[in-house]
Amino acid sequence: MIFKCLLILIILSITNSSFAQTISSSNKITDSIHVVELAKKEKLFLYNNAASPPVVSFNKYKNEWKLVSTETNNVTGGDCKNSNGCIANHYIVLIIDAETGTIKSKQEKTTLQAILE
Repeated sequence: MIFKCLLILIILSITNSSFAQTISSSNKITDSIHVVELAKKEKLFLYNNAASPPVVSFNKYKNEWKLVSTETNNVTGGDCKNSNGCIANHYIVLIIDAETGTIKSKQEKTTLQAILE
């Protein structure tokens, strides 16, 4: 009986110490949900009028996350005013360091595609 209690205490202490380590390294990005939360916090995540779901991938060799989000809007002014309008595709590509949670690079691009009828 004493052995079982001692074993349970050891298991609980190991579990609690590993949980404490996870909490203390809160900047570490461990899954795709954290990637999207970070991008939303930094206002670098497109989700209104999303053309497609965001794509999140992990490069284990570089220990970094990649997030690609897109947004689509109709445009009738500017270069598109003399046609039937255009579809504007706006892309944001983020590379995030998995260990520190910092954004290593950010690329934004908007393309216009004429609407043909």
